Amino acid sequence: MTTDLMMNLPLKLRRSAGIAVTPQVHRMIATGNKARDARDWSEAASAYREALETDPSLGHIWVQLGHALKEQHDLEAAEAAYRMATDAAPAEADPWLHLGHLHKERGNRAAANRSYMRALRQEPANPDALREMGQMLGSGDQVQMRELIATLGAGATPLATEDLATPEARDAERSLRQIDAFLRTLPEQERNIAREQVQALTALIRAAEPQSPLATAPDAAVSPALVFDVSDLISYFRNARLPTGIQRVQIETICSALRLDGSHVRICAFLESRDDWLEIPAASFVAIAELSLNGGDRGAPEWIAALARLHLRLATADPIEMPYGAYLINLGTSWWLQNYFLFVRQAKALRGVRYVPFVHDLIPVMAGEHCVKELTQDFISWAIGAFEHADHFLVNSESTKRDLMRVAALLDHPVAPKDVAVIRLDGDCRKADAEPLPEQRLGRWGLTPGGYVLFVSTIESRKNHLAAFQAWITLLKRYGPTAVPKLVCVGNRGWLNDAVYSRLESHAGLRDQVVMLSGVSDAELERLYRSCLFTLYPSQYEGWGLPVTESLCHGKVPLISDAASLPEAGGNHAVYFPSGNVDALVEALDRLIREKGYRETLEQRIAETFRPRPWSVIAADIAGAARQWAADAAEAPPPAPPLAKLGAWHALERNYATTLWRGMRSAEIFRAGDGWWGPDDWGCWTKPQGGRLEIGTNAPGMAMRLCLRLHGIPGRDLRFVIATGDPARQVEGLLKPSEFKWVTMTLLPDPAGIIRLNIAGNASLDLSEVTAGGDPRVVSVGVAGFFLCATEDGQARLDFLEAMTLGTLDDLAFGRRPATAAREA
Repeated sequence: MTTDLMMNLPLKLRRSAGIAVTPQVHRMIATGNKARDARDWSEAASAYREALETDPSLGHIWVQLGHALKEQHDLEAAEAAYRMATDAAPAEADPWLHLGHLHKERGNRAAANRSYMRALRQEPANPDALREMGQMLGSGDQVQMRELIATLGAGATPLATEDLATPEARDAERSLRQIDAFLRTLPEQERNIAREQVQALTALIRAAEPQSPLATAPDAAVSPALVFDVSDLISYFRNARLPTGIQRVQIETICSALRLDGSHVRICAFLESRDDWLEIPAASFVAIAELSLNGGDRGAPEWIAALARLHLRLATADPIEMPYGAYLINLGTSWWLQNYFLFVRQAKALRGVRYVPFVHDLIPVMAGEHCVKELTQDFISWAIGAFEHADHFLVNSESTKRDLMRVAALLDHPVAPKDVAVIRLDGDCRKADAEPLPEQRLGRWGLTPGGYVLFVSTIESRKNHLAAFQAWITLLKRYGPTAVPKLVCVGNRGWLNDAVYSRLESHAGLRDQVVMLSGVSDAELERLYRSCLFTLYPSQYEGWGLPVTESLCHGKVPLISDAASLPEAGGNHAVYFPSGNVDALVEALDRLIREKGYRETLEQRIAETFRPRPWSVIAADIAGAARQWAADAAEAPPPAPPLAKLGAWHALERNYATTLWRGMRSAEIFRAGDGWWGPDDWGCWTKPQGGRLEIGTNAPGMAMRLCLRLHGIPGRDLRFVIATGDPARQVEGLLKPSEFKWVTMTLLPDPAGIIRLNIAGNASLDLSEVTAGGDPRVVSVGVAGFFLCATEDGQARLDFLEAMTLGTLDDLAFGRRPATAAREA
């Protein structure tokens, strides 16, 4: 190199973050840093840009530019700067970390999680990325990060690098192994802490691997696509492993549907932590379903690892694109998911989806005295939403169908009988390839073959354990303990069961004669059925009664009440007593216990005439119902926005009622799009992109007065914009921290009689900052509700002002209970 050329090259005599830079660039960076420290973000961004124009290779300065732009709320430009940082410094974790923070602030949790995982690939021990992923697992999906890591580290087999699909993943895996080798040289305490993080990252890498492409969606005209929603099953697996009643129905039915015609079947879940429909690959679903049936140990390494892979996949997956016209079938429950029906509406509007819930029972409505208050409240919210949104229904019995029709009529949502398909749950619960446990295993519970009566049920008041206990006390007094078989109660604790355990505790003779079991495996339950004298099921209300079917499958006589659907489940194979009649129960027990010939005759009838259906037939029944509905259906028009009630207050808050009444409605249905979080006790937060209201009026062109109640976010000011499509009617304003404010607008519905509003704020807040990590939602401007009336309706406006002044807005509420109404269901 010549002396002249060397003299013309700028000498990098200074350093910035350990990187050599020229004095000129160093001065620009120093100017930017000074402005940054003074929170002069515009000046900081200008100085950083100038430095980068001279030297665009400075990844850490691209990050600083991103920070400055983000503080100015120019989030798109900030994202571009962070992405430039990832290109300039591909081996650094910091750009990916801050890109994750930006995605999180914008409400895109999936993209945020993917960015945090990329940060961890570059720096496995990065504390900020680990904290974010730990929050996602802990707050969002209820899997404790440390337990997960420790279990994977203790029990998981090493992953084969060759199995990983992408070169990046293989490189990351090799790097992790090199790190692991280095860890052996560290002191033990440091080594253990670091190894936990490395083992967790190994699972993260595997979970992030792309899935194989999905099969092309089938022709809906030939056979409609079935999308099974397993939201409650995924939720159930957070706290339990062995499936019970409804969970088992879902597993058996969906796995059978996949075997019958997998090309027409998709599986998804709605997760509160993501607030969207997310796809679960069929192979992943089958694998975790099979694991759940193999044992009850929630701490087993293979179970923890499988859950980790599933939750991480759901945390980073993009929303599912459902096949157009698909049938979204929920075989379980969704009562607790406050935003569920908003996304049902989204699927209907965008993909023409038909929503079909499987109603197993209406216990909180028909027998609410057996439910805790919170469950009843959530169920009523679900019931209102289900009748607003369902195109068809599946039910498990004629009894449940009658209850469904009754509640539908009460809510002014009559359902045509042809839109309700009865799918009997008389499925064969036996496993053909299962090796039965030896009878000797009964000894662990102090039992002998034929020496006990089996009662399989969750421990809750509706199942009527108290009646069973009272009957046993009577028999013990009549014959003494040596002549009375033991009562074996198998089931997890439910609710409202204090009286059950108190009764057991207070009676020594009963306590000696009753065995309470929970968490038994499929094989153990099989042995308990095979070796029992007969079974008991005195429930006071059921939708079907799966333990009755299980008893018959094992050739055992079920002694059951005649309540609700139980006669459908037991048919002419069961012995019945009048529900609630303990004397009749005692006599039925006495005969079955003491008359061996009578019992054997009944068992012979079961062996000769009872034929449980394969689950493949039950799955085919569901597919057949969908085909019939699809054949009968005309092209569905786009769903119309719901009609508001003029002169009424429409509160966007969570339901707290514990009874139903005629015409009961929820105003959450006026929310549209995906920019809302679920209802709270005061109203709804919007997401950072803002929320949309769509309000039907049936009054096109009539001037309307809208009063909207907004809510500010905690801790900071927020500017809001309410856009209507007409710039002249747009409203802007300021909300102080946590402030409630009324905003009034005069609007003209469009030619279809619809008012459409977009409500957005210029700031957002991660609620985990003000809830000690308890609420991970990122929220913007809140909406408590709206009042709507014709502009010329002076009386309505006076009523509203009076109610607002006196604090009696609920008296004007949309769908409120009439003052004279009594509970009708």
